Order: sequence, then C-alpha cells, then structure tokens
Amino acid sequence: MVTGKEGGSLAEGIRAFHLEQQARGVSPHTARAQGGDLAKLLDHALRSRWQGWEVSPRTLRGFALELGDRGLDPASQARILSTARTFFTWLWETRRITQNPASGLRNPKQPKRLPAFLTEGESQALLDLPPAVDFPSARLACLLELLYASGLRVSELVGLDLQDLLPEERTLRVLGKGRKERLVPYHAHAAIILETYLTFRSAFLAMKALPPSPAIFLNQRGGRLTPTSVRSMLRLALQAAAVRAKVSPHALRHSFATHLLNRGMDLRAIQELLGHASLSTTQRYTHLGLEELARTYEKAHPRAKS
Repeated sequence: MVTGKEGGSLAEGIRAFHLEQQARGVSPHTARAQGGDLAKLLDHALRSRWQGWEVSPRTLRGFALELGDRGLDPASQARILSTARTFFTWLWETRRITQNPASGLRNPKQPKRLPAFLTEGESQALLDLPPAVDFPSARLACLLELLYASGLRVSELVGLDLQDLLPEERTLRVLGKGRKERLVPYHAHAAIILETYLTFRSAFLAMKALPPSPAIFLNQRGGRLTPTSVRSMLRLALQAAAVRAKVSPHALRHSFATHLLNRGMDLRAIQELLGHASLSTTQRYTHLGLEELARTYEKAHPRAKS
C-alpha cells in the first residue's frame, strides 16, 4: 500500500468529507455506510497509485469495473458508486478538483426483484393472535397490528414516543427517512390493541419499578425496543403462523401498500402514507396492484384491444 505523500493526500480528502458530512447532520448509519464505501475507493486509489483525486472518468471507471470483478452484487456496487459520486461531487463543489470525473459514472444494471408480500389471508392469519395475557404478548400483538395498519418501517415504529400518539384522531406522528415528519392514520381495531398494550405497559413499569420512558415500545429492561429485536420477534411470529418461507418483517409494509391499492386507494395517497419521496418507489412496493390494474385496464378500455 502507498503510504507516502499521495496516500496522505488521498486519505485527507476523505477525512475532510466525513467532517463536513457530520456537520451537515447525516445519520450515524449513513456515515458508517459512506465510510465503508470510501475505504474501498481509497484502497483502490492507493493500489492504483493515484496522485490525488484529480482523475479522469476513464480512471474512475476502473474502480467500477473492479467492484464487478470482485463479485459484489449489483445492489452493493450501486451503493458504493453512489457514495463515490457524492464524494467526487463534493470535491468538485469545494474546488478541490477542477472537473468531476463521476458525473457520468453509472450503476450496473440490476435485476428487477419484486418485494415479498403477504396475501390478505396470510396477513389475517399472522394477526389472528390469542388475546394478550401479559406484557410480551400484548407488545407483539401491537407491533404486528400497527405495522400492517400503518405501513411503518420497523425503525419508524420503534422510534415512536408517547407524545407521537394522537388517539382522538387515531393518528401517529412519524419521523421517517431524512427526518421528514408525516401523519399516518390507524384503524379502530388497531386502536383497541394499542390501548390494551399501553395498559400492560404501565403495569409492567410499575411491577418492575422502572422509571418512565418516552418510548412506546419497551424492552424487558424498560428501554426502547431496538429494530433488531423487533425483526427477531416478527420472524418468530411469521414462522408460528406458518407463513411462507423467505418473507421478512418488511413484507407487512409491502402488503399494506399492495392491499390498499388493490382495494382502490389512490397511488399518491399511498405514497404519502409510506413516506416515499418518489412515486416510482411506491410503485415497486405495490407491483401486484399495478399488474391487476393493467389487466383490468386492458379488459375495460374501449380502445385497448384495437
């Protein structure tokens, strides 16, 4: 590995980028991901003996080709190249380089993978739990019901605080990606299950003599439940309900969107509920509904068969 002047200069550019990203308030998750991606770029640059970040588009494409040669899947390559584009754009905007070699850098073609989902019958089977008898069973029932009732991400669900509940309106105040806030409704049956859980939650805190917590969903020590713990619980629930293999907890979010679309809800309204910045992202989540709409359209439109 090159460790001389060029190596120090290359590393210094990445350090400066990380400091500015931190100042902008990027999430720790994003910072870690960018760090890993740029470590791969730096390693390639050092082995290829770049003299600095002022490189040609052709030179940078060598890095993209290497990612493919290493056997990384297209999604991983796309994420790394996205970070590289962000980094080189920052270098150019801060006048550390005179031209942006990443402006034409493209991601590899990715196979279209449809997200897993549950049918309406499978969703009902998953949610048809025995009445809650204690804090853990009430918590699981509430987690499942709210995920399917509101289409939240697991991380959004565990991030909810008591102050985010608007029970009179049956609405949740949700902090989504990019720290964008949105209001998401939930139905009357979910409200009953939520109220039951909150009753068990209060009794649990009192019995354990634990201090109050702002978080709605708590672990056994009274702290906020983590996304990892929720995913583990949901996987067990999916297995217990004998739902098809290879269906992740995120499938409840996919199912929420698909079932709403199949029952006639406007796609842009679903986009708002899911907190998607792009309508194309929502379309991916609701592929089955869109396919059904297309078939219906072909049958119904007077000129579709001409």
